[in-house]
Amino acid sequence: MGNPVERFLHSPLQTTGRMRAQQSIERRVTLGVLAIALLTALTSAAIIAYFARAAKTTEASSTGSVADAVAASIEKGNAPQPLLDAFTAAGQIRSATIFGHDGRTLVSSGSQGGGELVCRSIAGGNTLCVEPAAIATSTPARAFTRDAIAAAAIAIVIAILFSAALVGSIRRRFRALRDGVHAATRDETLSTRLPIARGELGPLTQSLNELLEQMQTREVTLRRRTAELESVNKDLEAFAHMVSHDLRGPLGAVSGFAQALEQDFSAELTDDARDCVHWIRDGCEQMQRLIDGLLQMTRLTRAEMQREEVDLSDMARSIASSLQRSNPDRDVDFAIDDRVVANGDERLLRAVLENLITNAWKFTSKRPHARIEIGMRNDNGCPAYFVRDNGAGFDPAHAAKMFRPFQRLHSTREFEGTGIGLATVQKIIQKHGGRAWAEGEPDKGATIWFTTGSAAREVM
Repeated sequence: MGNPVERFLHSPLQTTGRMRAQQSIERRVTLGVLAIALLTALTSAAIIAYFARAAKTTEASSTGSVADAVAASIEKGNAPQPLLDAFTAAGQIRSATIFGHDGRTLVSSGSQGGGELVCRSIAGGNTLCVEPAAIATSTPARAFTRDAIAAAAIAIVIAILFSAALVGSIRRRFRALRDGVHAATRDETLSTRLPIARGELGPLTQSLNELLEQMQTREVTLRRRTAELESVNKDLEAFAHMVSHDLRGPLGAVSGFAQALEQDFSAELTDDARDCVHWIRDGCEQMQRLIDGLLQMTRLTRAEMQREEVDLSDMARSIASSLQRSNPDRDVDFAIDDRVVANGDERLLRAVLENLITNAWKFTSKRPHARIEIGMRNDNGCPAYFVRDNGAGFDPAHAAKMFRPFQRLHSTREFEGTGIGLATVQKIIQKHGGRAWAEGEPDKGATIWFTTGSAAREVM
């Protein structure tokens, strides 16, 4: 699965977070540059409006000067018609009209275009109205407006190109950083370091290098401790296997001689002597069960695994049927869900179910109507299997002790046992890469849960 840094950096959450961060930076840069371009365009529009108004004011002032000059010339006695014709012919004005005090047109020159008129009062109560020249007044303003709009458009285009170039530069820097991180995480030794980037990415690359340094130290420490634990576990398993084998001979001799003493010399033994022989044989049988349990746990945990789809429903029904045949007088209701399937080693999972169902059978022995359930539930998206009973139960404060070898929550006078069964279950489940846990209350039964992990998480 790769080293811890690679698993962290390649996780869906981290990948999504990095993509969102990169997109956010690019989006912000693009929006910032486009906002500047828009501001430039708005400023250009304001400048256009200002100069258009100024040009219009200037044109109105020029037309007013013409109107004043014409009015003054008429006041001096010059003939109005030739004077107006001269100004319109020169192109200084578009048209000129003299209206009488009653509104009638007295004199007119040029063609009216419907533009804004500049009027002056003249002698006799008449009014002179002058219309600015269309070409003279509009052409400079239009040219200025056209040039200003072109400049604003060029500014926006330049801003967009600059934004694209800036975003491209940011992307290249992030891609280079991403490639460097990938190269570092592909290094199983975690010894690769990132080149320090320029600018604002410098502290980020420095922090990533510090993270790689810390992870390298932790990874080395973890591997060393893992190797030590594996060595210790192998030594313990070998020791347990050896002790179990070596104890079988002397224990068999003690049990055999106690049996011979009881059978051959029964008449010569006192009642107290017979009791002693009985307890010797009982102790030997209990020790034999412990040795068998240790041997079974050692064999099962050292066995090679072959994963496959295992039908736990059929397996549980077979175990339940065997228990009912061994003690047909027991009133036990087995509730086994259909289609309970697990991925694991069939032989090892059978040992798990045998231990759990046998435990449930044992701890419900004092119930007149016992019930044992075997099923499957969802545990954070993964299947979790359970064996539940309504038996003696246990104190939840001692749940963790149940999976330790030789740990018993009930005395042998209440329920027989060696304390090896749940420890064996725990080791088999750990070998599968899963976990086992217990829930229960005193006199309300117990539930043992387990998962089987997956092939990728298998513990060798």
